[in-house]
Amino acid sequence: MDPISHGLVGMVLGLKAGGAISLTNGLMMASLVGSVLPDLDIVFQLRGDFAYLQQHRGISHSLPGAVFLSGLGAITLSCFYSGYSLMTLFSWVLLGVVSHLFMDVLNSYGAKVFWPLSSRKHMLNLLPLIDPVLILLCFLSIWRYSLGYQDFLISLVFACYLLLRWFLRFLAKHLIEGRLVKKKTYLRVCVLPSAMDPFRWDFIIEQRKKNIVGSINLAKGSYKMFQRLKCEKEEIRTLLAETALGQVFRDFTPFFHVSSEKKGDKLICHFMDLRYRVKNRFLHNGTLVLNHKFEVEEAIFQPYSMSHRIYL
Repeated sequence: MDPISHGLVGMVLGLKAGGAISLTNGLMMASLVGSVLPDLDIVFQLRGDFAYLQQHRGISHSLPGAVFLSGLGAITLSCFYSGYSLMTLFSWVLLGVVSHLFMDVLNSYGAKVFWPLSSRKHMLNLLPLIDPVLILLCFLSIWRYSLGYQDFLISLVFACYLLLRWFLRFLAKHLIEGRLVKKKTYLRVCVLPSAMDPFRWDFIIEQRKKNIVGSINLAKGSYKMFQRLKCEKEEIRTLLAETALGQVFRDFTPFFHVSSEKKGDKLICHFMDLRYRVKNRFLHNGTLVLNHKFEVEEAIFQPYSMSHRIYL
């Protein structure tokens, strides 16, 4: 999620402890600070996009990282809020940090919550990176609190909203499996949140011979195919997945496609992260050049733009 959404969620949780909507409210501030602490991994951006994308939502978004960041946050805040015990501050910072992890797991980027036991990024594919309904509910909760209401009505509405999105995602997957593919021709269907419209969902149909990327509009009952991507032979896919660039994409995304074309005695391979699109292209790409002996001559990671080239 975006930092504003994280901060608003942390603030709402902190207000459950009572007190004024003020910088002097130590528990509110502890939860708010905790809700944005995991994104301190932005410091890796100083080493460039590649280092940042490798580390983002990694250790700082894990349960051990949550405990460490909460301790760091509590010690720092104790210098400003001496009226609270260190353990009390730690508990509310931890609440904010955990809320950050939970919100990030709700979208398609995911987080390595169970690192170091698992390097997998866990994701529920329910919310987009910026969700206007979540932001609106947070502002409504803060407004109601300012009027003297301390209830869980907004929390209940948010839970119902998540349940609605889960149902819509389930419905989208059911329609796609029933109308667009035959049961024996696909390996899996992945449905992802699309932009900020709860009735629009992106989908990836993984088949043995091709991957289909498109979107479905549940309100209109319509489909739009973005691309049909022919899959490489199994031995080629295995070979490419073992390269340095292949390892980058295996760690970076669970939904990537690779294609190749012959140019002279070179094999030019194209990697694509299928989760995010910008107009008529995928957001994160990579290019691999192999010689006639299938040795890597060039490996390029291209995040955000095809013109942005990071040589591995």
